[in-house]
Amino acid sequence: MKPGLVLSFTACLLLVLPALQAQDVPRVQPAGFRVAAYLPEYRLAEFEPRLARYLTDLIVFSAEPTEFGGINRSRLAKVPWDELRQWKTKERVRLILCIGGWERSKHFATVATSPEKRQVFVKEAVRLCLEERLDGIDLDWEHPRDEAEQEGYGRLLTELRAGFQPHGLLLSVTIAAWQKMPPEAFTAAHWVQVMAYDHDDKHSTFEGAVADVKTLKEAGVPAEKIVLGMPFYGRDILRRNRSLAYREIVARHDPKPDVDEIDGVYFNGLSMIRRKTEYALESRLGGVMAWELGQDVPTDRSLLRAIDAAVQQARLQ
Repeated sequence: MKPGLVLSFTACLLLVLPALQAQDVPRVQPAGFRVAAYLPEYRLAEFEPRLARYLTDLIVFSAEPTEFGGINRSRLAKVPWDELRQWKTKERVRLILCIGGWERSKHFATVATSPEKRQVFVKEAVRLCLEERLDGIDLDWEHPRDEAEQEGYGRLLTELRAGFQPHGLLLSVTIAAWQKMPPEAFTAAHWVQVMAYDHDDKHSTFEGAVADVKTLKEAGVPAEKIVLGMPFYGRDILRRNRSLAYREIVARHDPKPDVDEIDGVYFNGLSMIRRKTEYALESRLGGVMAWELGQDVPTDRSLLRAIDAAVQQARLQ
């Protein structure tokens, strides 16, 4: 976990904006193609506004459901919402809040399996979005354990979509490819983001990404709803608990663009990130997603810029 803000969000903007070059001009995305990245609350000090402008969606991570259906925002106490709102309006980027995540999903089962608590959750989610001028919610329950919880998750997503619709709010759900979901869950979500990383061995290969997308398609998810998740970090092939942010890998090893493995750590380098993005575009998927923005570098070695280069090339074809 990182300490609190070293610089305010506004100060970061003032520091980086004078240095922006021609390549930092906001790009136009192909219609409907989502380019999303998570920003955990513990990465706010490393947030680079000039990188995030390549996104269509910035996903703030994360709030948690309470056992009574409320939304616990205590982890987000230091999020500079006013500055984020000003920035997202200026750069025309959607601002999304994630609810859940690894070790932040404790009460999802209680909420999803209770009609009364689902109603409370939906009302709280709508109220939160309207109060903070958010564009939508991303749900990341890791993970439903049985059929009853899976069915409850489908009902929760369906009821959220109904509550969101009058306000034009967006809804995504983030899952592992092996996760079982009822058809109504996929129908309710605008996007289904697949975490195509943290697999065994080399944790996020191109072949693994293609296989994860295939699994979702076979489960009934339309291609245009699938958002391919990609890692901005590496994981040790043998020691699973050891991981390195891409920015650490660059600082320590200075890898060439086509290198994806170094010192026993498998990661996605520039060439792999671009290849996966090109695959998503060619396959007419709904977009790509990255975990997470604070692990990138604010230079021409940026993985997010590699995504943008592939998107812009597709736009010219």
